[in-house]
Amino acid sequence: MLSGCAGLSIFGKRVKPVEITTVAREKTALAIPDPEPLKTRPMRWVLVTPMNQQDIFQRLEQDGSDLVLFALTADGYQQLALNIAELRNLIATQRGIIARYREYYEPRPSDADRK
Repeated sequence: MLSGCAGLSIFGKRVKPVEITTVAREKTALAIPDPEPLKTRPMRWVLVTPMNQQDIFQRLEQDGSDLVLFALTADGYQQLALNIAELRNLIATQRGIIARYREYYEPRPSDADRK
């Protein structure tokens, strides 16, 4: 009783010690396709001022377009530009994260040759 498990026998039968083995396994390759490049649609910016507003509305009417304009103030345009810059930074950060995952999970051919 004082020897505890040191005797490795239970009820007179010899018990095999537990063996722990470690097996190296290859990392599972990521199946992340590269995203398609962003294809933006063309936009036409029109600056409407008190001096040209009649001409703009006449041109829209002649083109058969709705006589509706979406407008931004100068401050609103600045905020739009800052939002777009933040989106670009976020996209660049996400691309960097994906690149790091790829480097970790998918070794370059030169790395595989060294093994």
